[in-house]
Amino acid sequence: MTGAGDVRLSHAQQRFLWDEEMAPGQDDNNVVLAYHLTGPVDPDAMAAAFADVLLRHEVLRTVYLWGEAPEPVQRVLSPETAGTALEHVAPDGTDLPPAERAALVCADWWDSPFDLELRPPVRARLAALAPDSWLLCLNLHHIAFDGQSELLLAADLGTAYGARAAGRAPAWDPVPGYGTYARWEAGRVPDWAGTDLPFWREVLADPAPALLAPPETDQGGRGEHEIALDAPATDRVKGAVRAARSIVLSALLHETSAAVGDVFGVDAVNLTTVSSGRFEKAHAPILGCFVNPLVLPLRGLRTTDPGTRLTEVNRLVLQALRRARLPFDLVARDLGIRAADSGLFDVMVALQAPEPGGAFAPGVTCRPLRVPAPRAGFGLVVELEQHLEGHWTVAGRWRTDLVGEETGRGVVESLTERLLALPGPEGGR
Repeated sequence: MTGAGDVRLSHAQQRFLWDEEMAPGQDDNNVVLAYHLTGPVDPDAMAAAFADVLLRHEVLRTVYLWGEAPEPVQRVLSPETAGTALEHVAPDGTDLPPAERAALVCADWWDSPFDLELRPPVRARLAALAPDSWLLCLNLHHIAFDGQSELLLAADLGTAYGARAAGRAPAWDPVPGYGTYARWEAGRVPDWAGTDLPFWREVLADPAPALLAPPETDQGGRGEHEIALDAPATDRVKGAVRAARSIVLSALLHETSAAVGDVFGVDAVNLTTVSSGRFEKAHAPILGCFVNPLVLPLRGLRTTDPGTRLTEVNRLVLQALRRARLPFDLVARDLGIRAADSGLFDVMVALQAPEPGGAFAPGVTCRPLRVPAPRAGFGLVVELEQHLEGHWTVAGRWRTDLVGEETGRGVVESLTERLLALPGPEGGR
């Protein structure tokens, strides 16, 4: 039964709910975060801070129901009904470094899918490694979370913990619930379709051929490779991107497409990336899933002058970002695109938001730890990760049943070489 306060899902939520219905528990939709906290952490204050954040952000208390309505709805539960609390656990692996101990704390989450109709998609654990060393681990479903949400959540947890450790409640302005955004989006989609569909019809009129074979299962084994750029190398790449009058995302897409051309021996590829989706200032403090896929067929990977092609790619990316409001599921429906036979979803390229960390609360610092997923659903994902210390990491992950080890590593290595070879302001490296 649909309640009076229920709200239809945003299009991003609809995509993830459909994925979950078709293939529950996909690792690509399961967000697992871990933070190493250094300092005298008060576990009771941390539990109270977690409860404060759940109260502040409605999406962390939301379930997703089909019921008798013609389409699924989201329902916000009271804190008491939601029944989500910070769990205190004893970590294994005394002699292991914090990142490996965090992986053990989180290990069972990968095989415990959220039942999105019964409980909100969030879990949290706190583990003491030593009196001044702690692990804070979080598990969320992408239906309620994205990269920008991590920054918001970490900041709010730190604010709330600092207040609770001082014996008071956090003093912060209220934020709108995610349902506010879902209603806003629904009211604007018809106008966006009128202005944005012609652009996407032209861009996707002639997509590149499929790069990878269709998968036979929802998930496969996971391969990964990453290369860290030190701060001076990162600064050189940033300077080269500015000298080319480009943005980082455009350069990343351009050089990834060229790397794919190098390794796969093709002259065209469809790259998928995402927009942040927070188009209004009012949406900036809201936790939730706002991202929208953008599919860009890129050609001339091996036959066009690289400088000319970067200019063309940058122009296309900027045009696409200005038309990134229209949900991609509506674009796909309009064009009759099917993921299974179009090849549009072979390679995902993501410019990750800067990671949270540093000062968490008075006397406590925070360092993010990476907890890799055991499986992969997407064929090939390339990411540029931005770190607190100012450096970047070029990372790739792939399905081992679709992409071989040599191929996956080759794309990451070729991309890194190409980024480092971008000409600087004086035309040199």
